[in-house]
Amino acid sequence: MMREMSSLERVEATLKGEMPDRIPVVLFLQTGLQRSMLREDITWQELLNSPARLHRITRLQHFRYGADNLFLPLDFRSGGEAFGSRSEYVIKSGSGMRIPAITRFALEDPSGIDDLPVPDVNAGRGKAILQTIRSLHQDCGRQVPIVGFLNSPADTATDILAGGYSSVLPMMATDKAALHRLLSKITEYNIAMGRAMLDAGASALTTVNGGFNDLTIGLQDYREFITPYHTDIARSVGGPYCIHQCQDATPFLDEMAATGCAAISVHEKVDLARAKARFRGRIVLAGNLGVSEADGVVCSGTPEQVEQASFQAIRAAGADGRFWLSAGCEVHHAVPEENIMALTGAPAKFALAGGFHK
Repeated sequence: MMREMSSLERVEATLKGEMPDRIPVVLFLQTGLQRSMLREDITWQELLNSPARLHRITRLQHFRYGADNLFLPLDFRSGGEAFGSRSEYVIKSGSGMRIPAITRFALEDPSGIDDLPVPDVNAGRGKAILQTIRSLHQDCGRQVPIVGFLNSPADTATDILAGGYSSVLPMMATDKAALHRLLSKITEYNIAMGRAMLDAGASALTTVNGGFNDLTIGLQDYREFITPYHTDIARSVGGPYCIHQCQDATPFLDEMAATGCAAISVHEKVDLARAKARFRGRIVLAGNLGVSEADGVVCSGTPEQVEQASFQAIRAAGADGRFWLSAGCEVHHAVPEENIMALTGAPAKFALAGGFHK
């Protein structure tokens, strides 16, 4: 019988292509921590700017909910902030605000791209994020992997340029050169920030392609504006890099794998078994229990249904060990706590019952 591994050992085994004692649970557990914030009566802004509070809330992902990772939550706007945009929550956490909104953009139009400086990693909330990673590493980083977050270059561009997606998406056809210059600057910042996170004690980095998905762009646009920049980051940061693709990643799976990333996380729209067969053990696959829609099993199912869906996902993609059980997107504020516990507890039950040998 294999000895019980720590969460860090478990995740590292999957990255090395070795069998863990059980399939790890790696979650983007973000606004699912809202209940803890309500108990402390703190706002998102208070959390995001306080390393002490961010440390205390983040560690609950492992020590309360049982995930095999600590994910620095709610950093979707930190890249845009570093470049000079302003974001804020306008109401307290109990009302369901999930991510901050940009209230002032760093650039009014593309003409200012060339004069836009690449910021220092301590700009915006960078200093608080790095301090939190250092303190988490000192506290539990030798037992639990800490995952730093870098918003994807394309999505960060929508937090910098006024108009957001309505400005950036048309530039893919009308002003490619300017968009590439902006993406290059963001990528330079992401590489520096990623290295700083790893130096501070993060075990790995993750990113999300949110608004740039199969509903908004085609394969050629993905190949030109998404793949090259993730490739630069994956090859330059010096640590494992995971890419999460929102919506149906099926058309982009080969492009994602070509970046050299260590892991790919997919939405519930992706057929897990087919994605697994496509990668043939070359990469860690993560996913993909339904959480993005109200009828997703993690949102509206019973704990027993979540457990059975977890077993099904492990059978579909976990036989070689290169798999992280996860939700199809962030574990958000509407997910019942008992369903989070069912998800995180499922791999141990699966292994105890004989797992793949049964």
